[in-house]
Amino acid sequence: MEKSIRVRILGRDYPLRVQEDDEAATREMAAHVDARMRAFKTAHPEQSDLVTAVVTALALAEELYHAREATPDLTQFNDEIDEIDRLLAEALSTD
Repeated sequence: MEKSIRVRILGRDYPLRVQEDDEAATREMAAHVDARMRAFKTAHPEQSDLVTAVVTALALAEELYHAREATPDLTQFNDEIDEIDRLLAEALSTD
């Protein structure tokens, strides 16, 4: 079931609709984005909120990109498991 919540990022409230089970995670993500934007704004107070948001979004996207690169592709492992399963089934059927 969806519910309405409000999160505050860089001093502004944003209404969101989320699944009840996702509320805590959404609030945690919003708090993380807010903290990152505040850190940028503290280091660069002359920048607008829009520039702060874009630079923060790019930094978060870069982190996600690198995290995905560092995570092994599970498709390869699944293919290998399927092949091992096939070989085992084949070996067991010949006995």
